[in-house]
Amino acid sequence: NTPLVFVHVALLQDIPETMYDIQNGTKSILDGSYSESEMTCATFYSITNTEPGLAGVDLGNHLIKSVVQVLNEEFPNNLKTFCTLSPIPNFKKWLEGKLVRYHEEIHSKHQHNEQNLDNINEAQSRDDLKFVDNNLFSKDELNQLTEIYPSSSEPLLALLNSLKDTHWQKAEKEAPYSPSPIDLAQRLQPLLLKLAAYYLTVESRHGRPLCPVAKFHVRNGAEMYRLNFLADRSPKGMRNSCGIMINYRYLLAEIEENYLKYETSGAINVREGVKSWLG
Repeated sequence: NTPLVFVHVALLQDIPETMYDIQNGTKSILDGSYSESEMTCATFYSITNTEPGLAGVDLGNHLIKSVVQVLNEEFPNNLKTFCTLSPIPNFKKWLEGKLVRYHEEIHSKHQHNEQNLDNINEAQSRDDLKFVDNNLFSKDELNQLTEIYPSSSEPLLALLNSLKDTHWQKAEKEAPYSPSPIDLAQRLQPLLLKLAAYYLTVESRHGRPLCPVAKFHVRNGAEMYRLNFLADRSPKGMRNSCGIMINYRYLLAEIEENYLKYETSGAINVREGVKSWLG
């Protein structure tokens, strides 16, 4: 009678933006501040296989649908929203690889042709940077990085070095002209969220997302709902995805249609909370 797989569910009043929202919402029920019948949002935030031999076996699909059914039966009048607060595994690793390749290719072109940054961006528009994704950084974003790291002659490497520290969002200033932790987080937020949206919705393998968690949820009929900055500030969260998390939302009337669209064409429903960061 031991369960093979189980899902952690938090009953909340709204779609959570951070892990703290889940912890705080759960605490408010346990301490009697709110009752479960007052909660309108069921959030799935972890799925666990209890048997090591089942690693890689897709049991979560059936489980989520079963949990939704059970919750609807138990709370028929108050639960209106079913969603997740999910990690973005491998995003930081992907980003580090992109930053290194981008930096190396730009400097290879620069040294070969003795071009300045404006020439390099013109070369990008001609697809001359063979190994670089031309849509990853705009000229304005490269200039913004130069402003964020004024004491560095290599802003891409400065960004890379910042992100290597799992406490970059609260680290002490490293130099007189380096940004403060709060300022650094605020100024990097639009760029990091854009890159996360790019990783989730543009980068793909065989027409499917690189992110395994994204593949799992969209294959089950969810939509990409919202990106959340610094939603998981734990060392693991910062290491995996710079603290960024995403909400996938399950609209019960659209789950089957979303599933069929994804299976037949790879199409994914992406809401403004994700795609707006792409510009």
